[in-house]
Amino acid sequence: MRAMRRAVLARVGAGVLLAAALAMPAWAGDLARSFEASSGGRLVIALDFGSVDVVRHDGGPVRLEAIARGVGASGVHFGARADGPDVYLRGEAEPWVRWLRSAPGVRVRAHVPRGYRVELVRPRNVELVGAQIAPVSLR
Repeated sequence: MRAMRRAVLARVGAGVLLAAALAMPAWAGDLARSFEASSGGRLVIALDFGSVDVVRHDGGPVRLEAIARGVGASGVHFGARADGPDVYLRGEAEPWVRWLRSAPGVRVRAHVPRGYRVELVRPRNVELVGAQIAPVSLR
């Protein structure tokens, strides 16, 4: 009888844990930031993997939106800062994320003034197993 109770309690406990895990969001902290754009400035984007969409506009600030979705997204972290006329965006995955069979979807959308330079750099010491950085699309 005790063995049956333990088995039932173990199954109920496992079900509760599974339900809690499925209810948790499958994404990390998204990033939405704006920076004043100085003439002659540049946006430098460093991503472990993902895609970048650059939207050009007339004047105004540099606006950055970065999201990670799917399995492993909780291990992707974004950071942005301004240094003089330049703006830097970093999207970094924890080491375990790079070994997933299916990497999380990482997407960056950058709104930059016309004439503002955009550079996409590969971070150092990043070993990519299956994911690649998609080409930058300019509009």
